[in-house]
Amino acid sequence: MTASLDGLFSLTASTIARVANDGASPGRHALRNWVVQACIVFAAYFIAGRLAQASAARSISVGPLWPAYGIALAAMLRFGNRMIPAVAASALLVSLHNPVPILVTIGQALSTTLSACCGNWLLRRSSFDNALSRPRDILNLVLLGALASAMMSASLGVATLYLGGIQPYASIPHAWLVYWMGDGTGVLLATPLALAVGRPGFRFNLGGVAEYLTVNALLLVSCFLIFGFVRLDVDGDSLTFSMLPFIMLIAVRFGLLGVSLSTILVVAVAAVATAAGQGPFARNASFTNAALLDIFYAVISLTGITLAALIAQREQAELQRDDLVRRQAFADAQEETNKRNSELQNQLAHLGRIGMLNTLSGTLAHEINQPLAAIRINAESAKHFLTRQPALVESAHAALDDILDDGERANEVLKQARLFLKKATTAREEMDLNPAITDVVKLMHPSALKFGVQLDIRLGTPARPIWADRVQIQQVVTNLLMNAFEAVEQNDKSLRQVRLATGFSADMATVTIADNGPRISDLAMQQLFEPFYTTKPDGMGLGLTICRSIVRAHRGQLSARQNPGGGLTFVATMPFADRAQNH
Repeated sequence: MTASLDGLFSLTASTIARVANDGASPGRHALRNWVVQACIVFAAYFIAGRLAQASAARSISVGPLWPAYGIALAAMLRFGNRMIPAVAASALLVSLHNPVPILVTIGQALSTTLSACCGNWLLRRSSFDNALSRPRDILNLVLLGALASAMMSASLGVATLYLGGIQPYASIPHAWLVYWMGDGTGVLLATPLALAVGRPGFRFNLGGVAEYLTVNALLLVSCFLIFGFVRLDVDGDSLTFSMLPFIMLIAVRFGLLGVSLSTILVVAVAAVATAAGQGPFARNASFTNAALLDIFYAVISLTGITLAALIAQREQAELQRDDLVRRQAFADAQEETNKRNSELQNQLAHLGRIGMLNTLSGTLAHEINQPLAAIRINAESAKHFLTRQPALVESAHAALDDILDDGERANEVLKQARLFLKKATTAREEMDLNPAITDVVKLMHPSALKFGVQLDIRLGTPARPIWADRVQIQQVVTNLLMNAFEAVEQNDKSLRQVRLATGFSADMATVTIADNGPRISDLAMQQLFEPFYTTKPDGMGLGLTICRSIVRAHRGQLSARQNPGGGLTFVATMPFADRAQNH
C-alpha cells in the first residue's frame, strides 16, 4: 500500500478537469483547465487570508504572518501570470472583510497582485526551480521572494493605507516593518508548501507513514513543552529550538513537502499559544512579540527547506553519477561486444574465402598448369637452341624471356589466391574501387571461360575513394560473380551473360552484378539472405549472409531484385571514405 500526499493537488485538479473536459475542443479544454486552476488558487488564498485575519494578529490589515501572500507568489510561479485574475479577486474578497473604504480595499488587492507578479518575474530571471531542489533556489526565494517582493508588497500596501487615511504618517515605519515581516514570513512558510504539493518525490509505504506520524508526534510534544501546554519546572525559553532535530529529521527522510507540512504544524501551535498569551513570544510588547515570532517562523522554515534542498541536490547528484556509471558500463560492454563481433566476422569471412577458394581450385590449377607447361616447353627449346652448332643464342634468349613471362603469370595467380585466402583482422583504408574490381575479374576470368560466360565489365568514373577492407570487398564481388556464373550455367552457351558494373553518385559507390539466369520464387527471394538457406545441392547457405554482413559492416547495403527477363541483380552500395569516417 502506498500513500501519495504530494499527489493530492494534482489529482484533484486533473480529476475535476478531466470530468469537465469530456468532449471539449482544445480551446475549451484549455479554458476549463484554467478555470479549475483559478478556483484552486482562489480558494487557497481566501482560506489562508481568512485564517490570518481570524488570528486577530493584524491591526486592520497588518500582522506578523500573512501566508496568503506566499500562496499568491506560488500561484504565479506554478501557473504564470494567467492567475492574476484569481489572485486579484481573492485578495479583494479577503480585503473586503476589513473595515476600510472600498478604494483602500481595491488598492490592497492590486498591491498584493502586482507584488506577486514582480516576485515571479524576479525569480524566473534568476533561473529559479519550483522544485526547490538546490540551495541556490532557497537563497533566491529568500532574497527575491521574502525580501524584495515582500518589501514591494509592504510598500504598496502601507502607501494605500496612508493615502486612504487609515494609517497615520508617524506610524508608517512601524506599520511597514510589521507588514513586510508578515508577507516575508508567509513566503517562507506557504510558498514552499504550495510549490511542493502535487509534485513527485513524497511517496512512502505504510511503514513510512507510521514513521512520519511518529516523528510529528514527538515534534508536537516538543512544541507543547516550549509553549507551556505541558507544565515543567524548566524555563520554556531554553527549549525554544528543541524541535529543530525533529524538523531536520523530517527534511532528510521526507523531503520538501514533508518538512513544509510539519513546519505549518509548528506554526499553528505557536500561533495558538501566542494568541492565548502562552509561550516565549507572549511576554513582551506586541511588536516585539510579533518580530520574535516571525524570526522563529523563519528559522524553523529555512532550516527545514534548506536541508531538504541539500538532500534533494545530493540525490540528484547520485542519480547522475549512477547514470554515468551505467552509461560507461554499457559503453564498455558495447565496445567489447563490437570487438568480439568484429573478430567473429573476420573468422566467418575467412572461412567463406576458404570455401570460395575450394570452388575455384580447379580453375586455379588449370591457370597454374598452363604457364608451367609453357615453362617446360620453353626450357626444352632453349636447351635445344644452345646445344646446336652454332648455338642459336637469340632464339635461346627469346625462349628464356618467355619462361620469365610464364613464371610471372603463375606468380600473379598464386599472389591473388594468397591475398584472397589471407587471414587477418579488418584493415580498412582509403581504396579505389575499380582497381580492386579489376583484380577480381583477373582472378575470375578462368572461371568465366570454364562456365562459358560472356562477362560484360562496365567500370564507372570514380569520384572519391571508399573506406574499406580490400580483401573483404573482393570476397563479396567474387562470391556474387560465382553465384551468377552458376545461375546461367543451364542457359545456352550464347545466352550465358553476366554484367559487372560500378557506379558513383554524390556520396555512394555502387557495385552491380546482374545475370540472366532462371527466375526464383517469391519465397526464395524473401529467404535469399537468411543463414543456411540455399538452392544449391552442395551449398551451405552462408555465402550471401556473409556478403551482406561484410557490406553492412562497411556502412553499406546489399540488396537483390528479380530481373524482368529472368535472373537476379545484386546491388552493393557503400559510402565514400569521408562520409564513412565521419559516421
